[in-house]
Amino acid sequence: MALRVVTMTELRREILEEPAMTGDSVTEVCARRGISRDTFYRYRRRFAAAGEAGLEPRTSAPIRSPNRMDPDLEELICRMRKEHPRWGARRISAELLRAGIAPPAVSTIHQALRRNYLVADQPKKKPRKLMKRFERDEPNDLWQIDATEVRLRDAKRAYVVDMIDDHARFLLAAVACRVPTAATTCGCFEQAAKRYGIPRQVLSDNHNTFTGRFFGFEVAFERLLASVDVQLINGAPAHPQTQGKVERFHQTLKDWIEDQGGAKDIGHLQRLVDEFRRHYNVERPNQAIGDLTPAERYRPSTRVYRLPSQINPVYPADAIVRRVSRTGTLCYDINYISLERRWAGCSVQIVARDGRLQVFFGDRLLRDVPHFREGGRHPLTRPSRPQRLSKGA
Repeated sequence: MALRVVTMTELRREILEEPAMTGDSVTEVCARRGISRDTFYRYRRRFAAAGEAGLEPRTSAPIRSPNRMDPDLEELICRMRKEHPRWGARRISAELLRAGIAPPAVSTIHQALRRNYLVADQPKKKPRKLMKRFERDEPNDLWQIDATEVRLRDAKRAYVVDMIDDHARFLLAAVACRVPTAATTCGCFEQAAKRYGIPRQVLSDNHNTFTGRFFGFEVAFERLLASVDVQLINGAPAHPQTQGKVERFHQTLKDWIEDQGGAKDIGHLQRLVDEFRRHYNVERPNQAIGDLTPAERYRPSTRVYRLPSQINPVYPADAIVRRVSRTGTLCYDINYISLERRWAGCSVQIVARDGRLQVFFGDRLLRDVPHFREGGRHPLTRPSRPQRLSKGA
């Protein structure tokens, strides 16, 4: 025998008729049927007023919803998400505000995206361990420099050396290269310094292109910063959190390059990086600085960057002064002393004492070499190749 399908309307009418048919009290019927007395009497009032139509299931949605999102605004939010799949509710809120549109709450935007199946529910994550955050109070008090690996379209490795301001998150310079070298690192700093002046300090990790403090020698980047009176500070080994801002910036950079289809070669990568620098600094609001763009928070340094050749130190009247050649060498008493080429054109002081020759630029000692009485050459010594640091150094 086939089972009979009972509609909700028929079921509710049976409940209303049951006390009269069985002689049980309303309380006993409600307990047996698993409903409350209030529900029973509500059904009875609706049946008395409208017959069986009053027992039809009704929607629980409110008649009016003054806080409901405007359909046009919801459509705009969904369109923004589709055009920019990496934008979350916070980014969409910031972009609406910058466009002159009063945004709803971030949670409301997220619910609109969920309703339209544009975001997936994420599993709950374990709470993060709270870490102490720091930020300098003014632009140019601290710059952060680092290098990150980028894969080209042919899967070959390339790198981007970049420098950002700690306070404003402003991207000061970014240089694409095959491998980070002393020339690339110094060139990145010089690009930034020529555009925006120089900072008080620079923060880096312990890669040997930035510092030789664990290898027993001074690298070119350290000498460059010292020559312009900028202090270099380094994070602890295997602790990238110290350079957290530039490390997080790298993910943004890589995502953007990926969205452009990747770079086919180093030249193309540099063009993409240049385009990204303008987008990141001027167009993209940064949540870490109150949804301002880095350009809205940054201002150039008051400390002007000058090349050593543009500085004219004052030496005593009886000082032995020589001008460094364009190849970075100078001669005194048939002793040919090599300096780095960035000192070319500079006036330096020679101090001969105790069988040694000391070369000063202002108060800075550049070389200290033996004084060969019969003449000789003093080339720059090249340190042996250092051991590779462990990952995260």
